[in-house]
Amino acid sequence: MKKKLFKAIAGCAAVCFVSGMIVSVNSNKAVADDNYICNYDFEDGVVSDDLNVNGVTLSIESKNSDLEGSSGSNCLKVSGRASGKDWWERNGLVYNMKNLEAGKTYVITVDITHDSDAVTTSKGEYEDVRAFKFATYFAGAASEQTDATTAMYGQVGNVMGTQKGVWERISGQITIKEDTVGKDYLLCLFMGYPEAVGTGGSYQDKNTEDYYVDNFSIKEYVEPTATPVPTPSPTPAPVVDDTPVAPPEEDYLDPGYEETIGNIDYRVLDKESVAVSGGDAGKKLNIPDTVVIEEHTYKVASIDAKAFQGSDIKNLTIGANVTSIGKSAFANCSSLKKITIKSTSVKFGKKAFKGINKKAAVKVPKANKKAYTKSLKKAGLPKKAKVK
Repeated sequence: MKKKLFKAIAGCAAVCFVSGMIVSVNSNKAVADDNYICNYDFEDGVVSDDLNVNGVTLSIESKNSDLEGSSGSNCLKVSGRASGKDWWERNGLVYNMKNLEAGKTYVITVDITHDSDAVTTSKGEYEDVRAFKFATYFAGAASEQTDATTAMYGQVGNVMGTQKGVWERISGQITIKEDTVGKDYLLCLFMGYPEAVGTGGSYQDKNTEDYYVDNFSIKEYVEPTATPVPTPSPTPAPVVDDTPVAPPEEDYLDPGYEETIGNIDYRVLDKESVAVSGGDAGKKLNIPDTVVIEEHTYKVASIDAKAFQGSDIKNLTIGANVTSIGKSAFANCSSLKKITIKSTSVKFGKKAFKGINKKAAVKVPKANKKAYTKSLKKAGLPKKAKVK
């Protein structure tokens, strides 16, 4: 599947000030007919407390989606994200799904836009495009965590790249599992920076800019009624075409697409492989042989330059499919003392291991010990470190 660029609770009463107008935040759900659970177009000037839990500011704005089916002159502005009480990406529009029914599938739709300009940060350069997505998040106690809540954790629908001032529509489906009913399972509308121009950046810069939403709805999905098929009249036997039919081409992710799995950030290189671009390494880091992203299995083929420079890693394992480690990838990891390299064909970048623990021990494939010892020393491995 090709991506465009690129990863609500009933709350307390509040008062918002918009264009000189006082707007009360209450529990008006604007429930429509048919099978809608909620359907907000914000034309009544009311912000439902179903949509605010993270301490951000929700207010009515004189702006309206221009997409098909839209009408009126109002939308909802999401601001004050920097002062929210949750993780930065989840500081925004949030809906609590605890009262949705188990076993049912729901269609979630919203129109989104923003007014942010191009920006340069310490991580990279970004055009006036921001990435939006729906994602689910279990906010209950650890004791309530189950296989069902874990299975529902993740992205709903596709990531949508949205240019400044342009309205786009996101839609996706989610099926509610039995063990999640009545628990604080949140649907969050994320806005973040898209892939950075140049090197690195994605999923590292904290985006706290304002954004706008319109036509937010949750609707129960109902299977369409099958149309009776009339009994066909006898027809002549068809002419058989023996021309071989090529199988459908598999739809892969675009090169450059990024995803965080566990504590590691990955970047798609091609149809078969990904690079490790960084992540929250912690004390123990295991670079796997393969990784599954959006139902595709990729070989983990390389580690980017400066991917974990200066981190607190103590124990590092590098998978069997890694063929290159970039410049300064693990430089200045002063606590790094144990390294296991499973791959038999690795090209080490300059200063890849410069500044790690002086007494580090590196375990490599037996047949590669001599060649790797020489290459690792050139890559900055301390003189007292041992290769075995």
